[in-house]
Amino acid sequence: MISATIQKDILKPEGFHSQSKSLLLASLAINILSLAVPIMTLQVYDRILPNVGSGTLPILLAGVFIAIVLEAALRLTRAYVIGWNGATYEHRMSCKAMNHILQSNLSRVGPVGIGEHMSRMAAIGKLKDFYNGYGLVTLSELVFVPVFLGLIAYIGGPLIIVPSVILILFMVLSLWQGRKLRNVLDQRGQIDDERYNFLIESLEGIHTIKSFAMENAFSRRYEALEETSTLANYAVTDATASTFNTGAVFSHLMVTCVIVMGAIFVLQGHLTTGGLIATIILSGRIMQPIQRTLGLWAGYQDFSIAREKANALFATPLHIPPEANTVNPPREGTLQINHLSFRFADDQPWILENINIDIKARECILLDTDQASSKSILLKVLSGIYPPTQGQIRVDGTDIQYFAAEQLVHHVGYIQTEGLIFRGSIRDNLTCFGQIDESHVREIASLLKVDRDIAKLSSGFDTYLSGNHTDSITPGLKQRIAMVRVLATKPRIILFDNADRSLDHQGYNTIYKLLAQLKGKATMILISDDQNLRNLADRFCRLQGSKLIETNDSENAPKVQPYQELRI
Repeated sequence: MISATIQKDILKPEGFHSQSKSLLLASLAINILSLAVPIMTLQVYDRILPNVGSGTLPILLAGVFIAIVLEAALRLTRAYVIGWNGATYEHRMSCKAMNHILQSNLSRVGPVGIGEHMSRMAAIGKLKDFYNGYGLVTLSELVFVPVFLGLIAYIGGPLIIVPSVILILFMVLSLWQGRKLRNVLDQRGQIDDERYNFLIESLEGIHTIKSFAMENAFSRRYEALEETSTLANYAVTDATASTFNTGAVFSHLMVTCVIVMGAIFVLQGHLTTGGLIATIILSGRIMQPIQRTLGLWAGYQDFSIAREKANALFATPLHIPPEANTVNPPREGTLQINHLSFRFADDQPWILENINIDIKARECILLDTDQASSKSILLKVLSGIYPPTQGQIRVDGTDIQYFAAEQLVHHVGYIQTEGLIFRGSIRDNLTCFGQIDESHVREIASLLKVDRDIAKLSSGFDTYLSGNHTDSITPGLKQRIAMVRVLATKPRIILFDNADRSLDHQGYNTIYKLLAQLKGKATMILISDDQNLRNLADRFCRLQGSKLIETNDSENAPKVQPYQELRI
């Protein structure tokens, strides 16, 4: 088993540091330009108005106008860059996450509910506000708060005490509210995961629910989960609203206190009118980055939860070694299993234990056991769906884990008990969305008489399938479509897992004749309760518990002649 190694900065976008430098320089310029208005106000009220004859007012106004235009342009440009970075980040990370899931060890993915996987994927969209540069810009503007306070102290003198005390009280209260928000966000996440899992599992088993007339019972259970989720959402909304309301209250409180105390200082002659107005403007400037930082702090609670979920997604072990996708040996059909053991988790019992068998090319093996799940799991391990916990599987002399997925299907074909149908047209399902040569598909479709049945449909190969029980075609035709998709790659090793169960009489005869003709041309491992299919076997093996034992039931097995010629 190969585990994924999560780097500390795996969630950071490419070029993060170069983007950060550009945004920091833009923020520095914006904050320097923002000082133009309070400085101009101070000069106008304290120096220009008392000296009306001077000609500096038009020049000063023109300079301030230019500064305001430059500041607005920089803010718009910075907002565009941040938005573009966020969209790019979400796209790239979503693709990377999907690729990671598709290469994950499915035996480790299974214990997590579908709702949790959906929640982990959705968490990526919540990370962009902290990796698109917005958080960095907000924190960089917070650095200018001491600069503004220093200007207030220089202009207003003792008046600096008012905004300083209010800021300290505001930050203490914000930290307390942030912890409260984190707790309610955690609770909402757990409740939503439980609700999504219940919803998805109910929809998957909707036919069973309706057959047992349990609609009302499941509706009542979902209503209870929805009520709990609604209360959790209310708690989050209430905590978020109180956080932002606190910022608005303190913003007004600061301006009011500065005006009141500043007016007193002006009356006492300790402060000029221009100085008071400049101090009021600077006090408002102080609260802007503070309020944005407060919003960032509130969003960080949700971000930290989303980051944990995203890291959990990327921490899912992979079953593809770093050296994989580099081999493509000749297709012969040999299969060696050496000391193979498998279990889903370290604290669970072995499902397969120390299995050893050497299967030569073109042999036909019948696999039998009293536990159907063990047989299916063995075939899933042999087909590469589940990586072995211990031991090795060699296909055509090469470890199965070193095959690229698109190469492995040409060596091993797994025909499941119930074939998988994808959402798309019949042509999409047969060609695996264009990945399989259509000429090969039509050859196998003709042998399984799939093309004949498809021709009876009004839309033919373009008939849309949803992959559930509402499709207009029969289960037997679905099963044969899935078989065509597997066999069209011309695999040399065929794993047959009771795939005849959903077939009608005509479909069964077709499959039997095809397997009979493949005997002696491809290596086959059969799991079947049908005596005709069992008689195809050359060797017989039995799973007893977690052990594989070869039996001698093949001594009197009848020989089956190929039905017709097929080039593989």
